[in-house]
Amino acid sequence: MMLLDARDLVSGYGDAIIVDGASLQMEDGEMVTIIGPNGAGKSTFLKTIVGLLRVREGRVVFEDEDITGIAADEAIEHGICFVPQTENVFPNLTVRENLKMGGWSLTAEDDFEARVQAVYDRFPELADREDTPVQNLSGGQQQMVAMGAGLMVDPDLLILDEPSAGLAPQLVDVMFKKIAEINDDGTSVLMVEQNARRALKESDHGIVLDMGEDRLEGTGAELLDSEEVAELYLGT
Repeated sequence: MMLLDARDLVSGYGDAIIVDGASLQMEDGEMVTIIGPNGAGKSTFLKTIVGLLRVREGRVVFEDEDITGIAADEAIEHGICFVPQTENVFPNLTVRENLKMGGWSLTAEDDFEARVQAVYDRFPELADREDTPVQNLSGGQQQMVAMGAGLMVDPDLLILDEPSAGLAPQLVDVMFKKIAEINDDGTSVLMVEQNARRALKESDHGIVLDMGEDRLEGTGAELLDSEEVAELYLGT
């Protein structure tokens, strides 16, 4: 089943066009990674999909519903959660308070405590520190809080912008394993990631974005084996 179909998107900031006709399609249950050089428009593409930037041209269809131009808070109601690269936690609030903020859209019928426990089961490191201000956690733990807050709404699609950015090398493997587990448990994952080799290794599908356009696509394995991708985008 087609989960997300973003076609020919054009968007940017002010008069500047950053995304210029990029497209992406992903099936339900997939993990998809967008790679490309700095300034290619990768983060802008994600922000356009989730409604943080205006769609100037093109359309976005999610679960067979046209969601082009929705507001960012409406994306959550449709089952999409976006975790940005920066400013993705409330540093002065505790771990538990951050999770509560992530679950702001939960209704009285939703079991908040069950959602919190599911996050702690996913990230046991956070359970023992639920009353700790997030600013006192390590970078890796802060990223876990950000992802955990996103998972509070049990999204159909979790969108991650550079989830391994700034992490110590020993924590990068941990983060990718956590993302793979989330995907294995049924949540579709779309991410932008500079650690292209590791991300593509974990991904079902990959997109190479360059100059605001999707230049190449294929399975993660196909892109890893591509001489063109290796030479131009993987640094070899």
